[in-house]
Amino acid sequence: MSEYETFMVFELDDSGEKKRVSMSKEELESNLHPDQVFVIVCEDLRRIFIWKGPKSPVRKRFISSRVASELQEELRKIAAFHRCKIVSVDAGDEPTEFLNAFRLESMVITEKMEDLRYVRNIERDGLAQQGSVVQEPKSASKPQVEEEYFSPALKETGTKVLASSFKPTPSSPRAKTSYKQPQTTRSSPSISKAPSISKDQQDKIKDKILKTEVPENHKRLNLILGHTLFAPISKTIKVFGKDVEETDWEPIKQVPAVMIELNNHMLRVYFDEKNGIVEAIEVLEREEGSEQNSAPKSKAKKNIPKKKPVIKKTAPKKKPVARKAAPKKKSPMTPMPDKPSSMNKSSGRRSLPKIPSTED
Repeated sequence: MSEYETFMVFELDDSGEKKRVSMSKEELESNLHPDQVFVIVCEDLRRIFIWKGPKSPVRKRFISSRVASELQEELRKIAAFHRCKIVSVDAGDEPTEFLNAFRLESMVITEKMEDLRYVRNIERDGLAQQGSVVQEPKSASKPQVEEEYFSPALKETGTKVLASSFKPTPSSPRAKTSYKQPQTTRSSPSISKAPSISKDQQDKIKDKILKTEVPENHKRLNLILGHTLFAPISKTIKVFGKDVEETDWEPIKQVPAVMIELNNHMLRVYFDEKNGIVEAIEVLEREEGSEQNSAPKSKAKKNIPKKKPVIKKTAPKKKPVARKAAPKKKSPMTPMPDKPSSMNKSSGRRSLPKIPSTED
């Protein structure tokens, strides 16, 4: 039982035995041949598809329903697998679910088996007894028979004229337009038709997110992969007698019914560049201690008084002392010449008597 995987392809032999074929979802399109019958197990979608080629033998088609039901019972006994629904797929008339799951286009059928309607009825009766739901075939539209035109004037004429040859001529000739069936083109993956993510893809995306470093003072709260919400679950394991705590990310089965608004949370979005879609969303939460430690620091800074700028007094500039110039030496005066003796004569005036001083 351990050899089974989430995606498997089985080919049916003429004897009715199934043989497993190793191929991926991308290789499925190139291996669908008109003369083969495949039983495709897609556990992610909980479906078992029976793909029948247009030229496949009747025996293989009849045995395929029995093989699919046996495979359904075997997988149900495994705990990791869910109960898968059996869906019959005819080439050229594929359901939209099958085309979107593997991103395929409808196969163009040029030749069909004559007993195809008989084979479908047998398979439908067999699957209906097992309780599986099978899509009803589309009823073939009956071709419209052209009514012959008959005029009462033909009775009066004796000539033999074919009634079908007399047809009303249209007033203006209309060109016949042939309506071609629109070709189905492979559309780019959209949100409404995007296939569900498999477990292998979920594990790869989770490893990619968990390897990314978490910002400082933050911790991971939840992960959103596709339409699934994941949460951390702590488990305690004993290793050599010591308790070791491990954290596993598991999907949440019951989500809240109301809308939730996130405050003070950080979101990181991961993209798939090839398909152009959102791959995952990571929800980060701020740790409790980081907010308390940051608050007092900001308050302490506000309470510190600002220091007044110290103004340095500049010493008064000394005025330059003007040096006194040395006194100029007076040039010696020229001595007066002696008076001539002629000028020493008395002028004829009487000299005044000397007044005695007290000192004498």
